[in-house]
Amino acid sequence: MKLSIHREARCSPEQLRVLLIDAAEQLAGRGARVLEAKLPWEGHPLLLVDSELHPVIISFDSEHSEAALLNGLMAVEKLSSALAWVNQVYDALQHREQPPRLVVVSAQLPPGSSAILGRCASLRLFQFKALRVNGEAGLWLEPLVDQIDAERPLSTAPVPRPVRETPKTAAVSHVSPADQPAEDTLPALSSEETAYFQQL
Repeated sequence: MKLSIHREARCSPEQLRVLLIDAAEQLAGRGARVLEAKLPWEGHPLLLVDSELHPVIISFDSEHSEAALLNGLMAVEKLSSALAWVNQVYDALQHREQPPRLVVVSAQLPPGSSAILGRCASLRLFQFKALRVNGEAGLWLEPLVDQIDAERPLSTAPVPRPVRETPKTAAVSHVSPADQPAEDTLPALSSEETAYFQQL
């Protein structure tokens, strides 16, 4: 049978969503599963869980790469605030409360993403191409890490200087209970977010 592959000029948001769900393991690693196909936040990203029980946000936009990145960053912030609720709703997370990972999928490299990628180790970027393979919709996903690394200028490592060693002494510090930092508290959820997670 002859293989016929054509590139699609446009991919609708819902069609892209279905194709990304099918490509869950390619985006989040082997063993990744879909927990929520349409989160109630801007851009309606996907929520997955990877093999290490990290929640994974898949943010995408078929036309605007900036929107895919910004919506993804906002979704991670919202998910982090609601992590205690999310772990109660989805048994697959096993109440680990692992920090979420972010995967951004767009047709082009988002502006400024190289700088953000250098500061955010949990961020992954993919470029997609919509295809038609023997009449069936398909998706080509390419990670953008190699492209960003190629654009970075080569840096010259400084020559190390000899350092005179000094005797090391162990220092023990005592912290009184009054000086200990207070435990972090989760930010309150909005009424819409509370209602959404309660109805699941």
